[in-house]
Amino acid sequence: MKKAKIVKKRFLGTSFVELWLEESDIAHLASPGQFVMVASGTSYDPFLKRPFGILSCQENQFGLLFEIVGRGTQILSQLEIGDQVDLLGPLGNGFSVNPNEAILIGGGRGLVPLCFLAQIFTIKKIPFQFFFGVKNRQEMVLIDYLSELSFPMIVSCQEKVNGFYCGTVLDAFIDWFYQFPSKTPKKIYTCGPQGMFQALSRIEGIQPNQIEVSLESRMGCGYGVCLSCAVKKKDAPGYFHVCKDGPVFQLGEIEL
Repeated sequence: MKKAKIVKKRFLGTSFVELWLEESDIAHLASPGQFVMVASGTSYDPFLKRPFGILSCQENQFGLLFEIVGRGTQILSQLEIGDQVDLLGPLGNGFSVNPNEAILIGGGRGLVPLCFLAQIFTIKKIPFQFFFGVKNRQEMVLIDYLSELSFPMIVSCQEKVNGFYCGTVLDAFIDWFYQFPSKTPKKIYTCGPQGMFQALSRIEGIQPNQIEVSLESRMGCGYGVCLSCAVKKKDAPGYFHVCKDGPVFQLGEIEL
């Protein structure tokens, strides 16, 4: 168990919160796709820690970005600069980080591991294209956030908004893919709902093992003991555990 001090906090709109915490081991060891388990309160209520993907690392600090969706995240959002939280991490296995070039596809909260990955690609000078989508105008704050980082992006919104592709992020990618199939690199990285992974696996010309997916799952412990985050192996008996074996997998490894 580690303690980390909150050193920066800001709200993105009314539903999203960016927190930066000071904890040198996590900041120095974490890689894109890994996560931390955070105790959201100072008591045993709520009892279980919550999993949060790591947004970025800078010197002795690392970032989290989360949506307020329940009691745990509500409590965490009310903490202030200088407060400390108990946590475990970095946990899990992350993305591969040395492709020749890459496509990143994410929507909503799925930006977190992909944002970290895009920053690493930028540092390594690996060319990439980031497809990012939101559901509605309320989530446009996430597009504004990513725009601050100057990534090469194609953005979409499922509500009609002038200047943005109207549809899901996968719709935007598929339209682009059919226009420029020869430009699609061998590596695709994605984080989002299971339906998006299923649709990606059905696109002719893209092989499942080209795609690395970051799974979102309910977790109780974070290191494979509680067995609450099992996902069935594809073409093999047994199960993976998202917290220990993932959360990043090749799409061809898992049964959707």
